[in-house]
Amino acid sequence: MSSTGGFRRYCSAAVPGLLLVSLSAAYLGCDRQDPEKQRRLQTEEAARRHRAEAEPPSPAVLEQLRAASQDFMSEHEPLVTVQGFSFTQLTPNLYLVGANITDLETNKPAVRQLSAERLRDTRLNEDHTVEDRGDLLWVIDRVDAAKMEALAQRHGIAGEVASVRERHENRSSWGHRSWLDDYLLWHFLFHRPSPMGFGYGMGFAPQPQGYRFYEPQRPFRDADVRPYQAAAAPTGGRSGVFLSGQAWNPPRATDVPISGQAYGVSAQHGGFTGKTGLGGTARGGFGAAGHGAAAGS
Repeated sequence: MSSTGGFRRYCSAAVPGLLLVSLSAAYLGCDRQDPEKQRRLQTEEAARRHRAEAEPPSPAVLEQLRAASQDFMSEHEPLVTVQGFSFTQLTPNLYLVGANITDLETNKPAVRQLSAERLRDTRLNEDHTVEDRGDLLWVIDRVDAAKMEALAQRHGIAGEVASVRERHENRSSWGHRSWLDDYLLWHFLFHRPSPMGFGYGMGFAPQPQGYRFYEPQRPFRDADVRPYQAAAAPTGGRSGVFLSGQAWNPPRATDVPISGQAYGVSAQHGGFTGKTGLGGTARGGFGAAGHGAAAGS
């Protein structure tokens, strides 16, 4: 699949917040005098959403995330070699990113924790109205517990993650307990797509369920996760952000305090437009740094 072709697929299928929710509202609003037809349309719509919920990220989206994450690392950590990444989809608009690096000064491996958030590219006009520019943005940033809590609130999963956190247990098989485990447990319990790993020279490959990108040698076991099952029981393991349709609707850039670095994705041209002036210095394309500066190749 070409990157252009993949992106077109993504534009039509992976942003139902802009398509699926609005179109289905009009679709389901038809034939209000025919209750049986309306029920059938609602059932079909629910089935479409459920299928889309379980789909892994498209190749085009994964390549967008890889390129943006690599550029972020090249600019912000020039003294490391990036060996690869892992991408854990929480919602279609929110990912945890693990960057596997080697420190060039100590020659020791480590994992950097990043977030990737997809936003609608909007701007505030002089008359204080918001203009939707028709494109999307990926915002890459370093992430810690406080930043992740803000992202979870914005993307509608904070309450469910808190429910997981309240059932905290010390499990010896995990090794070190991190705040990241609350989100990775949520990912496991709510049946999100498998994390995707990327290695230079190897490409993309799915990781097993229970994969913990910052401690991959100690994944969650079924017995570890069992005490937390009650957190997902009320909705049968489906997150409320998907049941409501919120997961498909990227937040507007004008509504979000952006930190990190934003990268544009052009729906019209089918690919990246490069760095934007949001959250960083504007510069077209990914520059000369790219993979070479960070990976020494």
